[in-house]
Amino acid sequence: MEQNKKGLRRSIINLYGLPSFGFQLFVNMEVFFFAAFLTDYAKIPVAIAGTVLMVTSIFDIAWVPTAGVILEKSSMRWGRYRSWLLIGPPLASFFFVLQFFKIGDPVTNAILISIGFIVSHLIWNIFYAAHIAMNNSMTMVREDRISMASNRGMFNALGAIGFSLLGAKSIQVLGGGENPALGSTLTVIISAILMILCYWTLFVMTKEYAYHPPASGEAAEKDKMSIGEMLKQIVLNPPLIGLMLAELGRYLGRFVIFGMAFYYFKYVLSNLAVISIFFTGLNIVCFFGAIATAPLAKKFGERNIYILSLALFITGLLAVWALPMNYVSFMIVMFVAYLGYGMPDALGVAMYSATVDYGEWKTGKNARGFIMSLISFPIKTAIFVRSVVITVVLASAGYVVDMAPTPELISGIKTGIALVPALFIGAGLLIILLLYRITPEKQEQMQNEIAMRATPYTTGSAQSPEGMKDALKS
Repeated sequence: MEQNKKGLRRSIINLYGLPSFGFQLFVNMEVFFFAAFLTDYAKIPVAIAGTVLMVTSIFDIAWVPTAGVILEKSSMRWGRYRSWLLIGPPLASFFFVLQFFKIGDPVTNAILISIGFIVSHLIWNIFYAAHIAMNNSMTMVREDRISMASNRGMFNALGAIGFSLLGAKSIQVLGGGENPALGSTLTVIISAILMILCYWTLFVMTKEYAYHPPASGEAAEKDKMSIGEMLKQIVLNPPLIGLMLAELGRYLGRFVIFGMAFYYFKYVLSNLAVISIFFTGLNIVCFFGAIATAPLAKKFGERNIYILSLALFITGLLAVWALPMNYVSFMIVMFVAYLGYGMPDALGVAMYSATVDYGEWKTGKNARGFIMSLISFPIKTAIFVRSVVITVVLASAGYVVDMAPTPELISGIKTGIALVPALFIGAGLLIILLLYRITPEKQEQMQNEIAMRATPYTTGSAQSPEGMKDALKS
């Protein structure tokens, strides 16, 4: 099926992000409770649990490009990307349940948990990327892509809010208050069912938008790519490199803030009781940020809104680092600043879609599934690196468990929760300024050239590859 050059149905645009709601309910069990399940619920020794966390984290990063290659080389009857919405979620759910299943002795349990993690994450990276890729495959209309990306951001935030309100309670209730391991297993099963239903809903709605590679011999040959050609799509795509590095800085800043929040509320603000309000508030901010993103991006451009958002985030963090604050003023400043995280979060899919267009314009080949799968790479890498960053920050501050707050400790924690994230995000801001130069006008020019390549060109004309490339350099 060819890309839709007209607007999508409003129902598709409005519910494009529904799978992300289910995915957040599903994946947040791991984000918040996986380590606790290993050590406290499954009673696996700390040394073995640490090994599980390290090994599975390495696989988690490696699976991102692997999933992209598998997705790009797959071709099933319900559409290259759409098919994975049907078959991926139930397969991943089966293995994900093993991650939260207490069975056998600690070593056996650790092995089964690791297998569950490794297999489930490979599968979910594929269907997660397939969902993201449909933003690009279903339409060429930039405004529709922005609206879908924004709606995905809203559903992401709603899923995170829902889990923050119900996740811990579900574990306690389903475990009868005395068996959190069983409560975790049942919570995962319920969240998996909800996720599957969300993905299947979009699958049913998008039947007429299933992307099938063209069937003609010449087109089919053009559609095929080796692994080397897929990797080349990164090297020859500066906007993609810039976006990935900027996203790495943004996510690393976020995860360091989350990791340092406990210490900030306990030792700097002396009010650990309000930390749950803080985390819930950040998710609510993301929701409203996603609502505001679409109209702003359509009017001012995705790149400009992304840059302004990061600048807002950095400004708020520097204020927290430099100024004395109580818990009320801290949360107010952070909620405003966190719009600078939430708005780019709602732009990412549309901006990655633009890099797909750039890659096809540059190389003549469309690596949509592979490129869109890379949206997870900065997240996985940031999760892996954040533990090292937080450890270094605490060690440099002289942190000891339950120590009395000293000026050095308070200064070190403020640096860790504010200045360090600001530096990571600032580096991302500089990179996006230098490497991501795709504007709405340039994206339209690229799409026009891609569409016209089947027609004869006059060398050097405005519509020839040479002429278009000259225009894009301006």
